[in-house]
Amino acid sequence: MPIKELADNAAKDILAAVGGDAAKAAEVAKIVEKALIAGMLEHRERCVDVVEACCSDDLAHQISKEIERKEKALVANLSSMR
Repeated sequence: MPIKELADNAAKDILAAVGGDAAKAAEVAKIVEKALIAGMLEHRERCVDVVEACCSDDLAHQISKEIERKEKALVANLSSMR
């Protein structure tokens, strides 16, 4: 499921739980989206650390480069949704 869709669904759930109006949905969705992205980037860093600790330098380097490439694609896709 795309991050934007997750953020929108979470915003609707949050507003329903606290009794907010629909006008705040976009603002809440942006906050949730930023939190999800920050969490994903932090998770990425932990994954890279684990790979570097357990794999050979060459394999760790290859995996790290692939993760960076996919991260750049993710950020580009998220930026285009705004």
